[in-house]
Amino acid sequence: MEFRQLKYFIAVAEEGNISRAAARLHISQPPLTRQIQLLEEQLGTQLFRRTHWGVELTAAGSLYLEHARQITAHMTQAGELARRAGEGRIGRLDVGVFGSAMLGFVPQILNSFSAAHPDVELVLHSAPKGQQIEALQRGRILIAFDRYLPESDTLHVETVCAEPVLVALNSRHPLSRHEAVSVESLRDEALIGEHNWSVFAATRELFAHHDIEPRIGQRAPDMITAAVMVAGGFGTALVPASVRNLQLPNVVYRPLTGAVPAEILLHCAWRRGDDNPLLQALLATVSAFRRSHEAVQQRAQQSGAV
Repeated sequence: MEFRQLKYFIAVAEEGNISRAAARLHISQPPLTRQIQLLEEQLGTQLFRRTHWGVELTAAGSLYLEHARQITAHMTQAGELARRAGEGRIGRLDVGVFGSAMLGFVPQILNSFSAAHPDVELVLHSAPKGQQIEALQRGRILIAFDRYLPESDTLHVETVCAEPVLVALNSRHPLSRHEAVSVESLRDEALIGEHNWSVFAATRELFAHHDIEPRIGQRAPDMITAAVMVAGGFGTALVPASVRNLQLPNVVYRPLTGAVPAEILLHCAWRRGDDNPLLQALLATVSAFRRSHEAVQQRAQQSGAV
């Protein structure tokens, strides 16, 4: 039995006339009659009674019509779901993210993606950089967002955006009364460092230009924890601007100034050659966000120049 035969049967049953059904199906009458005969032979029962004005369903035909309609509806739905999955509009998308990347731009990107793809299930996996890379390589996640992800033979890495480095200070710190903090004022400051050194990678050129070696007093597993430690009076930390979204008590954030600008990068990474439609749809959202973010940055720079 073929799906085509079900469509033919339904058309004849609904029209009650083979000639009208053939016109509706855009085929000639003889092959349609033959297909109905073949269907009846395969089922071993008569589906139609021939009348002077056309055909009418037998009891078997009426029951078969009910199920034939259900089957064609399911087939149509299955085809639509497959098409939507192929277009990246339905399914499950596993995303890796960690630390301060969760505070600013990544939620904006995922929110935009969800608005455009409401039937896609987004699942977040919070894990340190090394675990995210392993999860990518094993296919447990499709994409990872983090600071300074390493490119490799198996992974492709793109910059999502850059954001300025701020100084997180306890509100009791004398520097908190300044509108901005110069890198020179941090020469003897004991800083809270995070384990993967992302923020110090972003400020390396700035500190080197001023001939300063950052002094690490405490260590934190990530920049969110570093900001929490600032709130507890453990010291001062350099953090990306998105950490301001935490709004921690006793913490103030000030711009870091110096002869060289300091920006920290947010990257996304995925497996090379991965053509998963959901991944491609999210990457398109990332690209749109990047263009929008860069346009905002350019306008801000032009406004500042004026």
